[in-house]
Amino acid sequence: MSDTAPFAPPSSIPGVMTLVAPHAPRIAMVFDSPHSGLTLPADFHPAVSPELVRLASDTYVDELFSWAPDIGAPLLVAEFPRSFLDLNRSVKDVDTAMLDAPWPYEIRENAATKRGMGLTWRYAWGDTLMNDRPLTVAEMAARIDTYWRPYHRAIVALLNQTHAEFGAVWHINCHSMPAIGHSLSPDPPGSVRADVVVGDYDGASSEPDFVALVVETLKGFGYSVSLNKPFRGAELVSAYADPAARRNSIQIEVNRKLYMDELTRERLPEQVELRNNLAALGRVMADYVRGAVQIRQASTK
Repeated sequence: MSDTAPFAPPSSIPGVMTLVAPHAPRIAMVFDSPHSGLTLPADFHPAVSPELVRLASDTYVDELFSWAPDIGAPLLVAEFPRSFLDLNRSVKDVDTAMLDAPWPYEIRENAATKRGMGLTWRYAWGDTLMNDRPLTVAEMAARIDTYWRPYHRAIVALLNQTHAEFGAVWHINCHSMPAIGHSLSPDPPGSVRADVVVGDYDGASSEPDFVALVVETLKGFGYSVSLNKPFRGAELVSAYADPAARRNSIQIEVNRKLYMDELTRERLPEQVELRNNLAALGRVMADYVRGAVQIRQASTK
């Protein structure tokens, strides 16, 4: 694909995902928000209230990063709650304890799955079970085929198109986190978290200069920033990254206390400032990416 080739993004799928195409000159970046969806699928019948289903969602993260198309990057957003199906897990992360029969496909050992946060969540929150009966194998397979595969096909297409166009790609996987660690999280319950956690899969998913730029820019806004603790990134960061091939991916986790009331889920006035700061970070990242692409293009002439 040449630098002047038209960008052909994947299609949005109602109830599954929305793709906002860039409305500024394209840059070598892709953003996605896999956990901000709030719409309960018609084929989802949890034993708990919709409010409890949505408690785990990264509410408003799609709004916090809605500026991505303004800098020339597509933004892919899942529409359903992560506890229904977690796009940041592998299809091998099926929690077989939730099923009424043996799972006929490959599974793997995974700490998140053992905590009840696998491909589909065993618990709505704490020790409250999501479902009042085991899921059938057919139900689990249908969730994968209807929701997981289309989203992952879309993110792969976006990354591949961008890499083909520019010779490199920088992927930003966008999330939020509770202010305090809890029983389902990798850090101990009661752990006080930083304002922002940047994850690069312990250095394996992105070139270090880009990660350092993100960390230092966020610190410059006055935020406390942690690298890889307690979140280093998961499937969407690790599966498609290859820094040696100029395929970079990082995860950004924003502390919910910065922009919402965690009990009522209402926006705080501070959300405006946070979004503005994240948009400023986006412009800094875009400048870095443009510069890196220009250097590469100059070196290949």
